[in-house]
Amino acid sequence: MGTALFLLGVLGIVAGVVLFIVALVRRSGWWVLRSGAIFGAGLLLVIVGIAIGISEEPSEEATLATPTSTATPTPTSKTSTAPTLTLTPIPTPTPKLTPKIVAEDYKIRLYDVGVDKLYIDEVNIVLKNIGGVLVTVTKLIISSNGEEIQSSGSTALGPLEQKEIAFSSWNYGSYDKLAKPIGVDQITATMKILGYPQGITGDQILLEKDIAISIPKVRMGDTIAEIQGKQNLSLTLLSWEKSLIAVYGPYSSSSQYYTFTARPGMKFIVLIYRFQNNGIREQETPYIDAGEIATDKGYIYSVWSPPGGVYSEEYKPREATSEEVDRLIGDSGGYEDLLQEESTIGCVVFEIPADATPVEASLAYVPVLIKF
Repeated sequence: MGTALFLLGVLGIVAGVVLFIVALVRRSGWWVLRSGAIFGAGLLLVIVGIAIGISEEPSEEATLATPTSTATPTPTSKTSTAPTLTLTPIPTPTPKLTPKIVAEDYKIRLYDVGVDKLYIDEVNIVLKNIGGVLVTVTKLIISSNGEEIQSSGSTALGPLEQKEIAFSSWNYGSYDKLAKPIGVDQITATMKILGYPQGITGDQILLEKDIAISIPKVRMGDTIAEIQGKQNLSLTLLSWEKSLIAVYGPYSSSSQYYTFTARPGMKFIVLIYRFQNNGIREQETPYIDAGEIATDKGYIYSVWSPPGGVYSEEYKPREATSEEVDRLIGDSGGYEDLLQEESTIGCVVFEIPADATPVEASLAYVPVLIKF
């Protein structure tokens, strides 16, 4: 609207100027008045058009307020009042590597067997580390019937590594022992392996396992191929008998055997055996003067010998007959020199209550248990 009035006003001004020139040429006052009126009307239209155009032009504030896009404006840090949320990533936990040891196999070697004790010589265990961390094995503990033995050492096992470890030198070189109930063929024990995983100090239990230890045993008629302290010297169990008398000797002063009578309420158990030299050299037999016998009543008795020799009056000593010597032997068979393939017969005697029954016995130099 303002633009149109402005253009009309310009035409009016131009027309007024043209008519004013014509009026000057004709020297007519009437055309002068007419040109002045047209000029004035055109000038007025120009002024009005300019005014209307100015009024129609949008202000700066209106332009800023008019949205130019339908998109939601992004708030700036100066005008936004909402709190800023910062997300911290949660770290992935590192998996905990735990030690895990398993016993693939084990073997327990006995030094000796008593009627109520087992004497351990060496334990060989095949251990495998199935965990994901290096472990160091430091100790073996075997416990049974309220007793335990320990052996220390230091062996490292990497992940998935397998080793055979020998534990020995029990109690600084002496043979330690475990309790054994009378009459059993094996005992149940608990084996523990102690050590520590890499990065941790202080021993912890790496393995705990129930194991069975078999009791090596022999019966009458069996042969022990090699007795302790000797090579190729065997001992064969020939027989045993209960008797009210026992023969003992020979006494060096007279080379005579004597017969002794058991005390009232007691009896003798005579165990007869044979030594044989199976080696290539002459060798001497051992003197078996130590051992124990266990009865069905749970009591244990040591190897018997007359406490006062031929003067043991409580046993009523007398010279033995040849028949008694042949049947009851009376000689230990010890300290005899045997040539190759030679043998000799000996015996050992126990005194037990008359109403008791022998169950098993252990003898010096014999690394197995004797069953009756």
